[in-house]
Amino acid sequence: MKIGSKHFMDWWSYIYVIMILLISLFISDFNIVMFILYFVLALPFINSIEHFVVISLLLSTISYYFTGAYEEIFSIYTILLILIMARVLFLYKGKLEFNANNLILIIILGVLACWSYIESPFHYFNGLFRLLYLLLLSVVVGNFIRLKISVICEILPKTASIMVVGYLLSVLIKGSLIDGRLTIANSVNTNTFGMSCAQLGCILLMTAFLNKAQMRKNLVLCAIVVILALLSGSRGALLAFALASAIVVIIYAKKNGRLTGTMFKLAIAGTVALGGMYLVLILTGLDTSRFSVAEIIASGGSRRSLIYESLIPYIIKNGYWKIGYGPGHECSRQVIMSLIGWDYAHSHNTFLEAFGELGIMGLLILIWSIKKSLKNIYGVCKIYKEAYLFVTILICLLINGLAESYFFDAVLWLLLAICRNNFIEETEIVAN
Repeated sequence: MKIGSKHFMDWWSYIYVIMILLISLFISDFNIVMFILYFVLALPFINSIEHFVVISLLLSTISYYFTGAYEEIFSIYTILLILIMARVLFLYKGKLEFNANNLILIIILGVLACWSYIESPFHYFNGLFRLLYLLLLSVVVGNFIRLKISVICEILPKTASIMVVGYLLSVLIKGSLIDGRLTIANSVNTNTFGMSCAQLGCILLMTAFLNKAQMRKNLVLCAIVVILALLSGSRGALLAFALASAIVVIIYAKKNGRLTGTMFKLAIAGTVALGGMYLVLILTGLDTSRFSVAEIIASGGSRRSLIYESLIPYIIKNGYWKIGYGPGHECSRQVIMSLIGWDYAHSHNTFLEAFGELGIMGLLILIWSIKKSLKNIYGVCKIYKEAYLFVTILICLLINGLAESYFFDAVLWLLLAICRNNFIEETEIVAN
């Protein structure tokens, strides 16, 4: 098998992901020795950067669990940056595959972050550094290289399948129950685990919908990972998975003139799925009140509503709507603690997080960037239908982002970078 061939790169991707899954089971500390190991083993990906982009994206869904995937200098994201620079220098002789899509917005967001940090009462440098690092990563992936859309969409569901099997084994070996809710490890928030499962589920379900060749395998794996999401007790993750998948299926069906039949099939599939989920809840003994709207309202609702009701007036009253109170979840944590007395890591809303930490301009730029990225990837879908995979997982992330914050997570910025990429089309691949 020739190094650099597609077959080799596929298998090397699986080996690389499995290695990180196994390491994460037993080792949490990442040091320079492990960074060098990861880097050396990643060198073959210079020949197909798409494979490593997919690996980085999927690991970023629970970045703080996977050893080496947290948003720091010694991480797989830095390895990705190095690989891209090496590709430009050695394979393309210094020629950048540059596109200006959204670039000015990202630069303005970086300037706003620096300004907010200077004016911040917290001066949380790690927050500023992390955001600037993620913006750099997003710019390099989204604006300085051109990805092969066919390769990235083909390897995505295959790598997601490996992740699902890894999750299942990890849960059996190291899984933990927190207040009756399942998670991959005691250190991982159940909602975070549920959302990672939901994103994998979106990839597998949409692959089964778009490509009938391996429908059975993808549906089985999708069912497994959705059950894991259900057992995690994450309402937001399940809602995001269901809505994102339904929205994209309806868009695709309408575009192809099959809306009525598709809506009927969705209704049947939804009924069967809800019945199956309820059966799983009964058999596992999971608290079904978590998924009952009536029960939630009767118990006083989610604490997130209290965060929003307290934080938004605070931001406006104290003038933080202009430039924010400083970048970084730690800033939000301290503000929320002072307002409601609960130690929440962030504001549990991606858009509120941007508004609080970078002000109204930060919020508007984030919304505009998302809009432009969605528009770009939807345009790609007209040429290459498998690109709907990225429309689905981005919508899934945005829906769940109304209850969780991804503003300082690599998964958001990598997704936006991929969706705004100036992809190499099939005709160009053939011509080359």
